[in-house]
Amino acid sequence: MSDGGNVRSAMKDFAFRSISLSLAVTFGVSAFSGIGLPLQKAEAKNTPGEFVKYFNPIPEKKHYLNEGQDRLIKTKKFKAVAIEGAQPVFNKEIGLFALIPTDKIGQTQAITEILNRPNISGLSVTIPWKVLEPKEDEFNWQPLDSLLELLKPSGKTLILRVSTCGIDTVPEGYVAPKAEEGDKKVALDSDTPSWVFNGDVKTMEYTGKDGKQHLMPIFWDTNYLAKWSNFITEMGEKYDKNPNIHSIGITGGGVGGSTLVVPDVTGEKGNYSKLETALIKDHGMSQRQLVTHWKYVADIFPKAFPTARLNFDVDPPTQNRPGQDTLDEISDYLIYRYGQRVYITRQNVNDGKHGFDQYRVIIKFHPDTFTGYQLTEKVDAEGLEKIAKNAPVDGISFVEIPLSTLESAGKDEVLSKSLEELRSKLGYQLVSQKISFDEKLKQGEKLKASFEFLNLGAATPLRPSREFDKDVAGSYKLQMEFRDETGRPIGQSLHTPQPPTNQWQAGKPITWSEELKMPPLKPGKYSVFVSVVDVDTKRKLQILNASNTQGKPTAEFAIAAGDLKVE
Repeated sequence: MSDGGNVRSAMKDFAFRSISLSLAVTFGVSAFSGIGLPLQKAEAKNTPGEFVKYFNPIPEKKHYLNEGQDRLIKTKKFKAVAIEGAQPVFNKEIGLFALIPTDKIGQTQAITEILNRPNISGLSVTIPWKVLEPKEDEFNWQPLDSLLELLKPSGKTLILRVSTCGIDTVPEGYVAPKAEEGDKKVALDSDTPSWVFNGDVKTMEYTGKDGKQHLMPIFWDTNYLAKWSNFITEMGEKYDKNPNIHSIGITGGGVGGSTLVVPDVTGEKGNYSKLETALIKDHGMSQRQLVTHWKYVADIFPKAFPTARLNFDVDPPTQNRPGQDTLDEISDYLIYRYGQRVYITRQNVNDGKHGFDQYRVIIKFHPDTFTGYQLTEKVDAEGLEKIAKNAPVDGISFVEIPLSTLESAGKDEVLSKSLEELRSKLGYQLVSQKISFDEKLKQGEKLKASFEFLNLGAATPLRPSREFDKDVAGSYKLQMEFRDETGRPIGQSLHTPQPPTNQWQAGKPITWSEELKMPPLKPGKYSVFVSVVDVDTKRKLQILNASNTQGKPTAEFAIAAGDLKVE
């Protein structure tokens, strides 16, 4: 058969896959391992080669080794450029986020104090499912609503994850509904609501951080996933368009907010091996099955959250090479299918070590979407100093910092300096260095203008452009707005910079000239304001204005570039 025939055959086969979960069919372990829950039809514009590579089944006895990657994964040196007086700008995708422990998310005063810090862009929390849906179809959104209310005045944002296993704690003051008696399954504590276990949901016990026995659902159990999918749908209906949401974690398929599937939260010797063996022998876990499982879980979220950004942890589901290979296929699927709709985060960063295996997925995909780190409390001042140097190399845009680390930074000068160094390079940090244009113009003529910008940050400004169910990283437009002598906007001229903003690499001068088509302006004098804008949402990026002659650069959404006289 020809290559075209193979592609058409693969596409035809894939088109029959449905996202719906049929409860009328009972899936055995072997069935799930081989086929799994059916997947939603992919609608992203992938090339035929990509389609075959990322969606064709892989033989059961052969691990996915990423042997045919379409791009080389290489680390590149970060070219740091300093501009005297430049301070990091605030844009919603980028910055430092305070990682609030679950038991402290109700401490309003402490959280408000953290949000008042100018170097903090928002919050990050993980909330157990049982807190938000203590009884089936009865929702308790109060903890989440309270956090979003705290964020409103500042416009800062929230990274939210919901856990079904491994957090093993609740917010202060939370009172759980009484568990039904006589059932050991619901007698044990779990992040998953007790009512979920009343159905035919497979489970496993594990030892929590508190030394007690806890209960987890088997993440690929179909009855569990049906209930989890219903919850995510409800949450999406309520919060999808909330402007104070930074991203929603793709969770429920692993421990806490991560992709890890083995609940080794104690780290005791031999504990991981014991739990992994039980999952394999008793519950049919395999690398092939984990790929199918995580693809299904991941597909739940874009349907529930068509607007909000999502966030996926790129820790391997299991240890060693097989886990790394599994992660490669899952992350390839997510980013090639959904693009910039999904941010990726490297969780469990304990120190400044920077192994290629730990960071290669982030390095590979930071040109496609925004990427981040989540640090643990184990990171000390020396480790943070190394992380601040590594983050620009990885193209990092946001970092989740433990609350205790932020509090210690107030007393530790080295720690505080490393945090500021880290923040100064996160994401895109755009500086307008020069804007020039003809000061006089005859009606109907084009305006000759030139621009000079610089990006001080680790990432390029990626504007999401929706193509079917995928957000392709594209370019923002540059807007010149013309205001009359009363300050009222009269017209505007828009164009895509050359090079486009998604190619604005750190440290490289960005210059271009353009003859701009003008709006119909009457003769008179106009003030000109320049912005970098998303024309679909009307959102303007905050940029530094270094073209003024009055001291240090200032953060602005619209730069006053001078006056234009139309004759």
